[in-house]
Amino acid sequence: MQLPSLLRTAALLAAASAPALGFASSETFLNGQSVYGQPAAVSAGAFEVDLTQSPRPNIAYGETVVFRSEAGQQFAWTFNGLDRRAIELAKIAPAGFATKSAVVYLGRDPANRR
Repeated sequence: MQLPSLLRTAALLAAASAPALGFASSETFLNGQSVYGQPAAVSAGAFEVDLTQSPRPNIAYGETVVFRSEAGQQFAWTFNGLDRRAIELAKIAPAGFATKSAVVYLGRDPANRR
C-alpha cells in the first residue's frame, strides 16, 4: 500500500518542479521578454559607460545605459528585468560588439521589499 502513494508523491513533485527548472535555465520570461531587460534607443539623457574605463559598472535597476567600446561601437539597454544580479554583457550586446568579458552589476528593484 505504501508504494502507490510514494509513486504519486514523486510524480506530483516532479510535475511541480518542471516549470521552475525550465524557468531557471531560460533567459526569457514566458512572454518572450529577456530577464535582463530590453534594448533601448541611444539618447542624450542616458547614462553612458565607456567599457575601456569601467568594464564592471554598477547599474541601478530601471536605468537605461549606453555602452561604448574602444572600437567606437555603442548600444543602449534598459535594465528592467530581474534585479540584483551580475550580467555578462556578451549576453545582451549585439553581435559583433566587443565586450572583453565585461560584467554589469544590477541593483535592487525599489519595488521589491527583500
